[in-house]
Amino acid sequence: MADMLTLRFDVVARNTDEAKANEEAQAKAKKVIELLDNQKIPERDVIAFEVKSEPEFEETDNIGQKHGKLIGYSVTRAFIVDLRNPGLFAKLIDDLLAIGNIDVSNIDSKLSDKQAVEDELQAKALADARAQAEKNAKATAMKVDSVYAVSPVAFPSIASDIFYGTRIPTAQEVGPKPDPKHYRLGPITVSQDVHVIYLISPAK
Repeated sequence: MADMLTLRFDVVARNTDEAKANEEAQAKAKKVIELLDNQKIPERDVIAFEVKSEPEFEETDNIGQKHGKLIGYSVTRAFIVDLRNPGLFAKLIDDLLAIGNIDVSNIDSKLSDKQAVEDELQAKALADARAQAEKNAKATAMKVDSVYAVSPVAFPSIASDIFYGTRIPTAQEVGPKPDPKHYRLGPITVSQDVHVIYLISPAK
């Protein structure tokens, strides 16, 4: 099961005056940072992007007119927060929304020890490849001598993906997204595929 969350949200402010919209967005961003500090979320788990300002125009149906009348400005500041204590999720969302004009764009469930799980699976995949190679070699009166190549792709792609390019194995995350109504984390599946070419020789 997932044991951490990554929240992506924007602080948004709109005003006919760009300076006032920026001031409002910065004030709300300050409240967000104070809220995260009060929840004892480490600074390393919080990314606060730069402020982005965009003009907003009145919609028009005039053919050939690129923009309608300028009606104001939208100022946003994006945040990405890693929440390592999912128990704080429900209250944190409520507190963020209470600030006002917070647009939550994405919530990802993750594993905090994903790298360790991937490393463990990598070792098991290599051991399984060796066992399969020795089994197949024995069946043909051969023996495994040494490893010739290790690849994340299957044999038909060895020439192009190993000798002429680079491809890095990836883990897949599958499962339902967290239900915002029940604040439940979805399961995570981590997998590793390893293809090994062994040099063999006749068994004595």
